[in-house]
Amino acid sequence: MALAGPARGDAYLFLFPPDEAPPEKRGAPRYVAAVSEVRLAAGDARFRFSEVGPDVYRLWGFLDANGDADLAVDVLAQPGAGDWVPESSVELNVQPGQVLPADLTLSRRVRRPLPAFQVVEQGEGGVVELTDSATAIASFNVKSEGLGVLRGEAPRFFVRFADADGNGTPDDVNGDGVFDLWPQFFLRFVPRPGQTVPLDSLGRPTQVIVPLLPNSTPFLATLAGEVGREVAVESLQLFVIPLAWSIIEEPGKGRVVTTLGAVPVGEYELWALNDEGGFWFVPNDLGRRAVEPLPGQALLFHVVHADAGTGSP
Repeated sequence: MALAGPARGDAYLFLFPPDEAPPEKRGAPRYVAAVSEVRLAAGDARFRFSEVGPDVYRLWGFLDANGDADLAVDVLAQPGAGDWVPESSVELNVQPGQVLPADLTLSRRVRRPLPAFQVVEQGEGGVVELTDSATAIASFNVKSEGLGVLRGEAPRFFVRFADADGNGTPDDVNGDGVFDLWPQFFLRFVPRPGQTVPLDSLGRPTQVIVPLLPNSTPFLATLAGEVGREVAVESLQLFVIPLAWSIIEEPGKGRVVTTLGAVPVGEYELWALNDEGGFWFVPNDLGRRAVEPLPGQALLFHVVHADAGTGSP
């Protein structure tokens, strides 16, 4: 492992399935290794994965420069501001009985703090209730928070226009006449036993999300339609768009988005993604831990039938 920056902090290395590795995807690693700050400071950046079965993997990792990563907490098991990451993962084809040498260069420093947040309106009983109405427009507010677990730069939302193709023009992926923004927010459906979702061509459940639209009105004058500008803010108003998308990653086609006939009734997570791949979602492990849980991180989101709820968070 090679470092482009100072050897401050512990380094974590992971072996992912080929189609689940960061930075493009967010999967669950099959193997984990670590190199301590003490060893790195002494110039020893060697790492080893033990008892790795034969298969194809992607090697990825990061240097936790701020010391706030925690692999036992879902939203903290990722790099944040000041940490070092590779430009991409490295493919490894491990054969039976083989000891395979590999290297990973941590050459890029993460600029953005994680988009950590809490919802301002906590909802009755710790539940935000929405309806599946196709006409009702609900909204709630999110506030950027360090929550006492993130170090370094104070978390903020860095609002800017999205430009995925790099052509210098703001994106409008769904063609609704509204420019797409970073950070992105959505509600992710968490189906329970008996609840079904569409399947992809391999018979795997797809991701079902409800898009959320940040209120960009306060920032449009400053952004001035330019993709290179950004505004750092502490809070955002999010509008719930009353539709649901099924998202499939199809081989040879990339991401395929299909609008469903109705918003599924049930439980959801609220997700935020920033332009460097950092993410946060609620509810998370910080709200579920046995010692000093953070109530705002345990907030639940329920969609009910329109005739069974008020539609107000």
